[in-house]
Amino acid sequence: MKVMIHAAPKRMWYVDGFLVPSLREQGIEPDVYCDTKGLGNLGAFLDSVRDLRGDGTWHIQDDVIISSQFAELAEENDTGICKGFCHIPWEDDPLCSGVVYMPDLWHSFQCVRIPDDYARDFAAWIDGGNLPSPLDILARRGQHDDYLFSAWANEFHAGETVRNVKPNMVDHVDWLIGGSILSEWRGYAARSDLWEEEKLVDELREKLKRMNLPPV
Repeated sequence: MKVMIHAAPKRMWYVDGFLVPSLREQGIEPDVYCDTKGLGNLGAFLDSVRDLRGDGTWHIQDDVIISSQFAELAEENDTGICKGFCHIPWEDDPLCSGVVYMPDLWHSFQCVRIPDDYARDFAAWIDGGNLPSPLDILARRGQHDDYLFSAWANEFHAGETVRNVKPNMVDHVDWLIGGSILSEWRGYAARSDLWEEEKLVDELREKLKRMNLPPV
């Protein structure tokens, strides 16, 4: 089982100080891809997957907290495409958990498992530059890797079954560590709707308070 953290340079303090140690506590040594080249949301994801040659990789973002069951759930679901984060305002249906068809796959990249050959095929699709409108506009902007991946998956693998993992494997805590980098004007906390470990978030909040970080 492979896990890759996708990080912006300004979030490496959280990745190194909190996220990586929490994964190691569960026996996982993650790879960390930091966007030191300044490629941005989409470009950095594509750069991180072009050389992957294993069976599949769990991709998590630099603004999540992992469940105490993360390793267990990742092992149980370590096949095909899986999503481990559900957020209703992003058009995710929490009732669609377990094995579902591709159109019911949850959407965001907070926690996703992708077969490595699929990830390379997705990168090649974007690199080919023949996307229909308005997907071509998003690709040129270098944003919305998760939306573009959903479009690719539904175009080329629509009949396949995938998995939405309940309880969720991560929660989104960007609101505790400086706010969203990609959507700085979002104005609300985009939390998991299937997160069952609020105590972990409370504990993280207290640890961060003791660091005297600037208020967000």
